[in-house]
Amino acid sequence: MTSQAAPVAFSSCPPELRAGCTRLFFDVDDTLTWHGRLPEAAVQALYRAKAAGLMLCAVTGRSFAWGELMVRLFPFDAVVAETGANALFFDGSGRLRVLHHEEDRARRALKAKRDAAADAALAAIPTARLATDNVGRIADTAFDLVEEGDPVPEADVVALRQLLHEHGLVTARSSVHVNAFAFGERGAFNKASMVDRLLRETAGTTLDEAAATLCYVGDSTNDGSLFCRAALSVGVQNVTPHLPALRDAGQMPRYIVDAPGGHGFARVVDILLEGRG
Repeated sequence: MTSQAAPVAFSSCPPELRAGCTRLFFDVDDTLTWHGRLPEAAVQALYRAKAAGLMLCAVTGRSFAWGELMVRLFPFDAVVAETGANALFFDGSGRLRVLHHEEDRARRALKAKRDAAADAALAAIPTARLATDNVGRIADTAFDLVEEGDPVPEADVVALRQLLHEHGLVTARSSVHVNAFAFGERGAFNKASMVDRLLRETAGTTLDEAAATLCYVGDSTNDGSLFCRAALSVGVQNVTPHLPALRDAGQMPRYIVDAPGGHGFARVVDILLEGRG
């Protein structure tokens, strides 16, 4: 077990650290949203953060198709989708650019492996079900946990992930999905690896170099790779049940707020912008 201090209230974050933040990156499900909806307070917070000059980037397990919708519809500078398999952003000429962890041919081969594992899981676990957004995915397969029926029992979630692992896949869990990946020649990826690549492409810097300027907000275990890299890593209130697993991985957020989902996100923005005029 990794020894790591419990997160403290974000309101106790030193003002000079908050003042140095120029980038606000965040998960979507149950971080920006709450119970599947986007609270008005979260929308207002996004526009206030944008008006304050912060770079905004959603970092989500949702599909590539969701990523394109979000980067076109919301005041985001970029979106990282499919838990780090791809990213979308507008370049200096206003053209939408896409980064992929693997190229087309490799993705097609990896999909066949995922499909075989998914078929086995669906046959073996009666409560397993595919997420409806798989039609818009290009690098992973998502299993629904809560959105399209009764919550999948925890024992079945554990069994699902174990079976997928036995078929050579790697999984990540969000508040709504289990995402399954087959890694190719380029090896593993996660949210942090694609954020690093995105920063190299758009700002000529690395994640480690930019850490002091980055606030990352999340709610689940698949946010751990960024919780442990951003100088200002903040969990919304509903991260609390996941803190033991994040602690064991050495990936707990440094701070926490006392409101859930998008309401907590709005609180993060309030504190982050405090004193900026």
